[in-house]
Amino acid sequence: MTELTFVGAAGTVTGSKHLVTVDGHHLFVDCGLFQGPRDVEALNLAPLPVPAAEMEAVVITHGHLDHVGYLPRLVRDGYRGPIYCTPATADVMEIVLEDAAHIQSHMHDRGFHHERSHSLAPFFTSEDVSATLRQVKTVALETDFTVCGATVRYHYAGHIVGAAYVDMRAGGRRSIFSGDLGRYDAALLFDPTPLESADTVVCEATYGDREHPPDSLAELRATLLAGIERGGPIIMPTFAVERSQDMLFAIGRLQKMDAQIARLPVHLDSPMAIKVDGVFAKHRDAYRELPETPGAPFGCNNLTLHVTSDQSKQLNHINAPAIVIASSGMATGGRILYHLYRNLENPNATIVFPGYQGQGTLGRIIINGASSVRLFGDQLTVRAAIAHLSGFSAHAGQDELLRWLQTLGSTTAQVYLVHADPPSAQAFAAILKQHGFAATIAQRGMTVTL
Repeated sequence: MTELTFVGAAGTVTGSKHLVTVDGHHLFVDCGLFQGPRDVEALNLAPLPVPAAEMEAVVITHGHLDHVGYLPRLVRDGYRGPIYCTPATADVMEIVLEDAAHIQSHMHDRGFHHERSHSLAPFFTSEDVSATLRQVKTVALETDFTVCGATVRYHYAGHIVGAAYVDMRAGGRRSIFSGDLGRYDAALLFDPTPLESADTVVCEATYGDREHPPDSLAELRATLLAGIERGGPIIMPTFAVERSQDMLFAIGRLQKMDAQIARLPVHLDSPMAIKVDGVFAKHRDAYRELPETPGAPFGCNNLTLHVTSDQSKQLNHINAPAIVIASSGMATGGRILYHLYRNLENPNATIVFPGYQGQGTLGRIIINGASSVRLFGDQLTVRAAIAHLSGFSAHAGQDELLRWLQTLGSTTAQVYLVHADPPSAQAFAAILKQHGFAATIAQRGMTVTL
């Protein structure tokens, strides 16, 4: 018998962690951190339904922290089994986990753990990350491997470089775990691989309540031109994995279309994003072919890379229009916090959020129209212009999620919705039922038979 227990990303967007038990053998599909407000972050301290030492395998869909960030803690607590992922995900995961350990240590040592987004002590260390990476085993797409008696295969999911969805067969039943599903017709990544058949689909629904705007490039162009007119820096919080590369590619396209944007200096202030650029260079089969432009990563000219702290500090004195890209994308940590600290009260500045902002994060608070926010112990009045561009999300929109599920060819599969705020999950469940699917919104702690 095969059972599934929803441990994370059930009722929330973060903390993806699905416990699969095959005839008494335990494995996780994904093992991520809860992120967001204090009550959500506190779930990281809740005991697992199965002790770490009794787990036999972990199967990772992709390298984002909310899908891999619990791994170092699992290993510290006694997990000694394999951690499966695609080759590109292994490279992304190393960058993400090492960066997360560094940020946690830095923020805590500087006393910023008293801030809303840094309420917990460091959850894991660099030593924990090193031990975790030694347990990683890579598996190529479209290759069967055996985990706890189940036959597993990775299929291309889009979303970020290396991302895959999990196809698991056990006891004569076929279960699909979407991980995070990417966009159709994306600029950099291929479309998600079509489904064939399934008895169960565990499907993300981050954007289950909405579709993405049809022309994200035009929206970005208008936002940048308005920022130029405003006269100050254009600060762009982005995820270091995928979103930074997407934005460089989009800015590069706009540079060819608009002389004002072509003259804008562009600064990538993210050592992590710069490392991820190297992952793209290493795994060229994981994304669409791009024209080679020497000195212009992802086609973006006028670009300066800032790796060291001293190089980052050079941006403190920028007052004229210039694009500054830094992570994290939801302003939960990283160098972006310093840029926000210096520019939120600047009436000439523009802050552009090109993606999803989780509940309780500083990014969500700002785009929701807060008149002031607390950062580094100071209460800052928001005087900068705020823009939120949803069209650059790496997550499939409502129509794209439905399009992927309809590649099943029938509506007989039981669909469990995860990785969504309750309104998004409820909206998508209603859509699926209209199209004949049996859809259930997963709840944390719920156990079902596959």
